[in-house]
Amino acid sequence: MAGKLFGFPISTLDLPQLIAHLIAPAVGGGGMQLLVTMNLDHVVTLRRDSRFRQAYASAAIVTLDGAPVSAFAKVKGLDAPRCPGSDLTAALAPRLDPLRHRPFFVLGSLETVAAVQQKLLDQGFAPNQLGFQSPDPGFERDAAASQALAAAIKAHGPTHIFFGLGAPKSEIWLAERQDQFGDVHALAIGASLEFWAGTAKRAPKLMRRIGLEWAWRVAHDPVRLFRRYFIASWAFLPAMLEDLASGRDSR
Repeated sequence: MAGKLFGFPISTLDLPQLIAHLIAPAVGGGGMQLLVTMNLDHVVTLRRDSRFRQAYASAAIVTLDGAPVSAFAKVKGLDAPRCPGSDLTAALAPRLDPLRHRPFFVLGSLETVAAVQQKLLDQGFAPNQLGFQSPDPGFERDAAASQALAAAIKAHGPTHIFFGLGAPKSEIWLAERQDQFGDVHALAIGASLEFWAGTAKRAPKLMRRIGLEWAWRVAHDPVRLFRRYFIASWAFLPAMLEDLASGRDSR
């Protein structure tokens, strides 16, 4: 670990190292190994949501995702690479191997379910090696719906759980069921599977490289994302000041 940011240990693994770790079996007897990707929106939500903080505290791997978070990490002297969740998914999904892996995907639309399934069938997976659910909105507040989803995941016996429903929903749901699915990699990776599957278009590489991927996303989904990036994001400033003033170890 590079040290802590906003109170959470940050992974020092770069993208190739992360992929090597994730295609290998999860640690035997270690239970669910949760991976979360820290971005600006996560930091803002962590300040006000205790269940989200608990989910982060339980994570096996916390990566630096957003450009502002990565820049602040450098200010604090953390030697940790930036690893956006979309880059991670784009590199990991093609490495899934039907001889070794049984992934289960929780996705936001049936369109994305169909697209992800087709890409993995093209990689050599048989249909029964893949698990999919696209739960109804609000399922996380419905005990019966959550129980049914957990039962479907457990019955599949996955090596990987990909939860693509956004934060903090994905992280909290997974963390609160860490003891239910055995030794498994669990990734809370937001919209990144939509980008990989082609059901959403990711920002051009230049915008990603200069840290403006957020602007592309707002332009393509203003109703949902305007408040996140132009109103709620101001809470990132006091979060940084609090983290600097707290004297938390960054080494």
